[in-house]
Amino acid sequence: MSILAKANAKRLLRGLFIDEPGNIDLYAIAGCENIFIEEKALESCEGQFVFKNGLGIISVDAGLAESGQKRFTIAHELGHYFNSGKKENSFFCSGLDIRGIKQNISAEIDANDFAAELLMPEQWFCNFTKGKKFTKGVLSASAEYFNVSLSAAAMRYAEIGNHPVAIIMSKDSVVKWSRINEYFPFRFIRNGSKVTSSSYAYEFYNGENIALEPEKILADAWFWEDFNYKKDYFLYEQNIPMYRYNSVLTILWEE
Repeated sequence: MSILAKANAKRLLRGLFIDEPGNIDLYAIAGCENIFIEEKALESCEGQFVFKNGLGIISVDAGLAESGQKRFTIAHELGHYFNSGKKENSFFCSGLDIRGIKQNISAEIDANDFAAELLMPEQWFCNFTKGKKFTKGVLSASAEYFNVSLSAAAMRYAEIGNHPVAIIMSKDSVVKWSRINEYFPFRFIRNGSKVTSSSYAYEFYNGENIALEPEKILADAWFWEDFNYKKDYFLYEQNIPMYRYNSVLTILWEE
């Protein structure tokens, strides 16, 4: 996570005396900065931000059905504003950028880091999940409590959660990136590798219905190249399909 982006979000929350998720009003925050937020049909992106002559506008794609994703998109665009030092600028952010599928533009990564810290502050997130056995239900409860998407909550947990968890982002049946927390038993999965037919994520790319609940799977479905590979070692696999982008966020954890 970008240290500067995280610091910018923490500074904003502290300056506005916000002390719980229910008090994070993104429209009010934007308004204080002379930034207007609108929803409209966007063809080539999910979020836009333009700031000039002391006035700004954030546009969010009206086609986004999930309120948590809309909220994260607004926070992402605010991240561009605060991370750039409130300078005149414009950003046109694709869903691949905001959803973290594509991670090759530092400004977009920083904006996502800002949004994650703004909507799910590290200390609050750790306190909320502390002592809870990791399940899909914990992710769902976290997403509801912080009013974000399930995928955003999963990414946050993989970064700072205390249960052995790994997340893998794939697109077009190819692994794009992974995040593995320090407690997880396996560390290596190659970016660019194909999603194997022994994983449940493969069913999505094969045109089949993907399971909505976690299922047990052998670790070698994903970690066959890992130095710590163990035969007959089982994990739980939960998949979050992103149909619009032919992508899947896979969450793996120990029993």
